[in-house]
Amino acid sequence: MEALPRLRPLGLREEVRLSPEQMAMVRSLEAYDLWFVETRLVRKGLVPPERIAGAILEFKRYMALVGLGYRGLGMLSREVDEVWHALILFTRDYDQFCRTTVGDFVHHVPRTSRTPVGDNGTPRFLRAYREVFGPPPVEWYGIPARSDADEPSGCGTEDCTGD
Repeated sequence: MEALPRLRPLGLREEVRLSPEQMAMVRSLEAYDLWFVETRLVRKGLVPPERIAGAILEFKRYMALVGLGYRGLGMLSREVDEVWHALILFTRDYDQFCRTTVGDFVHHVPRTSRTPVGDNGTPRFLRAYREVFGPPPVEWYGIPARSDADEPSGCGTEDCTGD
C-alpha cells in the first residue's frame, strides 16, 4: 500500500524545516477563519467569488512569510491585497489576527507618490515564496509571464524600498 503524501500547512514545501513554534504559527494562519473578510469581498465585488478562497490562501501565505522573518516584501497581487485591505477595515479583528498568528501587529505600507515601492520588494517576495512554498502560482503573481501592465499592487510590509 502506497503511503499518502503528508500535507503541510498552507502547502509548505517538504524540504522546509521549521521550529515547533514556527510550525504552530503557520498552522494557526491556515486555521484562522476569515469568513467576515470573504463576506465583505463578495458584498463589495472586490474579488470574483470563485477566486476569494485562493486569494485568502495566498494572503495567509504572505503573512506566513512575514511571520517567518522575511521583511520588505512587496505585494504583487491586487486580489490578495484586497483581502488584506478588507481585513484591515476590521481593525480589532486585524489586530487580533496578527497577534494570534504571527505574534505581532503587521503594518501595511501602501505605495504613494511620496513613498513609492521600489523593485526590491518584488524579488524579495518571489525568493521567499519559492524557498517556503515553491514556485509562485502564475494565476496570482503573473510570474514569469508578467507584463508591464501587471505592476505590483503597491503595498507591502515595512519599507519595501530598502535592502
